[in-house]
Amino acid sequence: MTAPYDGFSRVYGWRVRLRPGIVAVFLLVMLPLSVAMIAVLYRQNSQLAVSFAADAMKRASNDTVISVQGLLDPIAQTVNLSAAFGQDQQLLLRRPETWHAMLDNLEQLPSLFSLYYGFASTGRFLQAVRLPPGIEKYGPRAAPPPPGARFVIRIIDDTAGEMVDSYTYYARWGEVVGAERAPEVRYDPRKRPWYRAASDTNGLAISNAYVFSSTDRPGITLSRQIIADEGSPVGVFGADLSNDTLSSFLDQSRIGTRGIVFILDREGRLIGYPDPAKAVSRKDDQLEVVHGDAVADPVVAAAVRYRNGGSGDHFQAALDDTGDQYLVSFTPVPGVLGESWTVGVIADADEFVGPLRRASLVILGVGSIFLLFACLGVVWVSRLLTRPIAALIEEAADIRRLELDSPVEVESKIAEIHSLAQALAATKSALRSFGRYVPKELVREIVREGSDSALGGGRQPVTILFTDLVDFTKTAEALSPEDVLTRLSCYFEVMSQAIHDHHGAIDKFIGDSIMGLWNAPAKDPDHAVNACLATLACRAAAATLNRRMVREGLPLFHTRFGVHSGVAVVGNVGSPERMQYTALGAMVNLASRIEGLNKHFGTEILITEAVEAQLRGRFLLRPLGPVVAAGTSVPIMVFELLGTAGETSAYPASSSDAAKCRLWSGAYSAYLDRNWAQAGDGFREFREAYGDDAAARLLLAKCDGFLDAPPLEEWDSALVFDEK
Repeated sequence: MTAPYDGFSRVYGWRVRLRPGIVAVFLLVMLPLSVAMIAVLYRQNSQLAVSFAADAMKRASNDTVISVQGLLDPIAQTVNLSAAFGQDQQLLLRRPETWHAMLDNLEQLPSLFSLYYGFASTGRFLQAVRLPPGIEKYGPRAAPPPPGARFVIRIIDDTAGEMVDSYTYYARWGEVVGAERAPEVRYDPRKRPWYRAASDTNGLAISNAYVFSSTDRPGITLSRQIIADEGSPVGVFGADLSNDTLSSFLDQSRIGTRGIVFILDREGRLIGYPDPAKAVSRKDDQLEVVHGDAVADPVVAAAVRYRNGGSGDHFQAALDDTGDQYLVSFTPVPGVLGESWTVGVIADADEFVGPLRRASLVILGVGSIFLLFACLGVVWVSRLLTRPIAALIEEAADIRRLELDSPVEVESKIAEIHSLAQALAATKSALRSFGRYVPKELVREIVREGSDSALGGGRQPVTILFTDLVDFTKTAEALSPEDVLTRLSCYFEVMSQAIHDHHGAIDKFIGDSIMGLWNAPAKDPDHAVNACLATLACRAAAATLNRRMVREGLPLFHTRFGVHSGVAVVGNVGSPERMQYTALGAMVNLASRIEGLNKHFGTEILITEAVEAQLRGRFLLRPLGPVVAAGTSVPIMVFELLGTAGETSAYPASSSDAAKCRLWSGAYSAYLDRNWAQAGDGFREFREAYGDDAAARLLLAKCDGFLDAPPLEEWDSALVFDEK
């Protein structure tokens, strides 16, 4: 026999394995080129890292400026238009239509916290507020807002003769969910920073950052003075922008994992920071917005101090105790704010320069590591190329072992490998079909030996199983030929599977009968036991099939089995052009006769003494005595096979079968001892317990006859059958 192929683990003679060859050629060609490329890439990477850092900082600053402008421009337009409206339509400010318009503006500008009018003459005040999500207290009593409240209309008015501060809560316009009134009026809009800033400015005014009195949250106000036609001041219109809006945007605008983007107002207060909680501090039991150089973030505070100390708007410095270098950039915000705000961007320099430094160390200091990784990469690529070939080799090995059930699933973009895979798939399919006509073990032996088959054979011990369907001719008469073929094919399938599962080979199908073979062509030292296990498995499979036929209303199949062991001539018979592998000899004919005795004994499975001698103690058997089958002259002991011994074994005999064998054993022992009366009583008791048992009926008739005419002394107790 030839040695099995062991993958790519061996070299035969001067032949070189494909994968190492690919690696060697690749290194010989690519190594000099790689050294040259490393030098060029190092220089370019140095320039790109510096350029990329500057571009990233500039983009972050510009994006923030543009976003801030995009945030403030529509608010500024709203302030200007509302101030003009207040100038021309002062009497309408007390009407609900005005409140509706203010709520609509809040809906259209989600960044706004509130819109309001403050009047110069009496301090009247009209405000529309968007309640922040999750706010726990609001209003004159600092209590939770009513459930479902999203907006508030606050009015301070003296229409009733005295100043009244009232709050009306809305889920949406037209849906009031609550209302309350302050016990006293403490708020005067004319004293607020936003009012004074607008009064001192000819145009749009922007306050410094401060803490809103109603929510204790930081923010800014855009406001504009309302002037009457004659030039006297009427009041101020204002719009509040919460720092939460800027903070949310800045938190998403950071550069790298440790970068920070923030905004300072004209006084250096921190009006925009990713964490709004750090933008305020408590001093003398009052909340105020912190300055950038005093924020709890040491990196931001140090950057602002460096700038205030004269480092300029763009610099690199160590801003914390770790000594890490940071890139810092400050950019004024132009447009509607003039240049009163400044955007600060801080990025960890190591996130830009660090990769270059580490790459330099790898490139210049550890060239061998690069070479190792290059080799690993080439090995991986070569594996992608050679893996289809290895898979095809394994498929060829499967074919040699006759493992043909799985399809050939080798995909490759290489045309030659694809063609080879198709050829192997065709070969596998052909052998799979071939194995359905002849025993698979025989095909495996032919493939393994790699030689031509020849006529002839030799003697060897085998075990033969014959099966037969009871009254199949009558059953077939009630069915169409197509139904007969379908049912018989289904029957053969389950029976063949049971035989193959227990190391047997199907020698042939003879009409409705099956001839099974063990210990040929493959060696099986336990062939008699495996043959009996297969027979019990066939009986179980047939029972399962019959249960299905009962559900379908079809006639049942009843199978009889005969098993015999002996020496037969096993080999190829036929002609050089057409051969058949089979077993021949008297023992094969006897196995067929043993199967036929089942109809005389009323049994399903009969085995001979040659089989019983090889499995004694492992199966539950009922001895039926020596018989001379039709066409034979030598008595042979036969047994009924009931099941395996032991409850945990495969196909165990039932407790009823065990009791049946014990009762039979007493009667049969008396029969062998020529005690005809005791044996007859025993067989009668057996029939009363287990019905009209044919074997008991046969031996009972013998006992009754021997009581009248005892046999000769040389009586051999054999039952002679003239019919098959």
